[in-house]
Amino acid sequence: MKTTIVSISAKNVHKQLSAWCLKAFADEQGFNVSIVEASINENMHDIIEKIFNERADIIAFSCYIWNIELIKKIAPLVKKLMSHVSIVLGGPEVVYDDEKNYCFADEIIRGGEIEFCKYLGKHKACKNAEDSTSSAMNAIGSTQCKNVFKSFPSPFTSDYFESFKKNQISDISKQLIYVETSRGCPFSCSYCMSSVTHGVEYLPIERVRSDIELLVQHGAKIIKFVDRTFNANSKRAAKILEFIFSLDTDATFHFEVAADLFDDELFSIIEKMPIERVQFEIGIQSLNEKTLKEISRVTDIKKVLKNIKKLCSFKNCHVHVDLIAGMPHETMESFSIGINECIKTNANMLQLGFLKMLKGTTIRENNFGAIYSDTAPYEVIQTNSMSYFDITTLKKIEKTIEKYHNSGMFKNSINYGFSLFSSPYAFFKAFSGAGGDKNATLKNAYTSLLKFLKSHGDEKKAKHFTKLDCLTHDPRAPMPDEVEQKRDKQLEIKLREKFEKNANYRVEYFDFDNKNRLFDYSKKDKITGEFCVTTLD
Repeated sequence: MKTTIVSISAKNVHKQLSAWCLKAFADEQGFNVSIVEASINENMHDIIEKIFNERADIIAFSCYIWNIELIKKIAPLVKKLMSHVSIVLGGPEVVYDDEKNYCFADEIIRGGEIEFCKYLGKHKACKNAEDSTSSAMNAIGSTQCKNVFKSFPSPFTSDYFESFKKNQISDISKQLIYVETSRGCPFSCSYCMSSVTHGVEYLPIERVRSDIELLVQHGAKIIKFVDRTFNANSKRAAKILEFIFSLDTDATFHFEVAADLFDDELFSIIEKMPIERVQFEIGIQSLNEKTLKEISRVTDIKKVLKNIKKLCSFKNCHVHVDLIAGMPHETMESFSIGINECIKTNANMLQLGFLKMLKGTTIRENNFGAIYSDTAPYEVIQTNSMSYFDITTLKKIEKTIEKYHNSGMFKNSINYGFSLFSSPYAFFKAFSGAGGDKNATLKNAYTSLLKFLKSHGDEKKAKHFTKLDCLTHDPRAPMPDEVEQKRDKQLEIKLREKFEKNANYRVEYFDFDNKNRLFDYSKKDKITGEFCVTTLD
């Protein structure tokens, strides 16, 4: 009996972990399991062909908000094409839903590795009635199968590493690699899937170290921990970070953390990290106390903001903060305060998300009057305190922040823009309404921002900061046509003779302050993406 797990990711550079966890556990129980990997961007019939070529008896789909609509198209066709197969669904997108919505499925598995293998065991027994006490069935009933998460086998098997070649991605460094060291979350935020479970289970530290070591040895460059709150156990987090610090690697490790749970020990470890060794995603979500209480989110906002500023002051790690629009009691006024406070932390990125009413979550069961899409990802488009117009306004602001703030390529210009308005939020709202286009080319983006700054401020300052941003981030300087370039090539030659003959220098004269600036394109800040700039006497 052969089982094929179909793992469809959001992007082809994302390698889903869940299928490999299921396979590793099933392999240990003696089942024959293969994996078909694809992305939602692939042609549907190409994915079906991959599945068909496996010649499996059971086809299991791992279902999430990003792939469920595609699976609803693929799975029924697979059933028609291969009527003998059993279609099995599992994952957060189906376990809390009515089975009637998936009439093409033979089974919906509610649970992880153990429940998956129990199903395989029962299916094998039915197929082989004369051998209902097969070795696989005995294994399922053994104490080994009943072990908790900490005893589960590593998903990083030889098959896992071979799959990169199988999928024509021979270089693991091109993929975002996920690692799981804990399951569950100590918090009960009503909008999160983690709120439906209780408690946290951890893998042994030695197992975590061996998994990381193995991935680094195979050339992984971006390793993301899927732990819901990595630093929920501060002492344990410190041990893992100390190990990561000790590694001889240029890999980057990404963590989702709670900023108010950082302590002096964690800060001291992070501060000494090599540049780009770690990066942190911090879900602030809301600064509205009434909202936080309603969604059962326990957090110390003052400490959160203070600790983010401290992390950013180290200048060795990328810091990403999140806010979610559409929460209960959140208004445009309260959300604008959140945007302003996040900008003040100096975090490298501010992501504005929009509330998704996920199946199984408390917030969906106790709907506070929100209007949201009936199909995945169930995004809110209106609430009792935010109109549809408010949400669409924030959508435009989100695109502007993504293009002009998160890229880091317009820092001087938008800081000048902030000075022209009452707050960063007011600037982004005004600029987004004036046509801050997320899809504009870099030159057009600079041109659009310059035009906006000139209309609200001083023309000379606007041109000065635009020119400074252009040259700080790109030696080819895609400047707006109206910004005059005054490159001093003679001085560049003299500087090369004095310092480095092969150095990539550019000297540019700035009319605003009557000064030359030296741009050294051999020295780039890995966190901000800025090249070294020196103002010359």
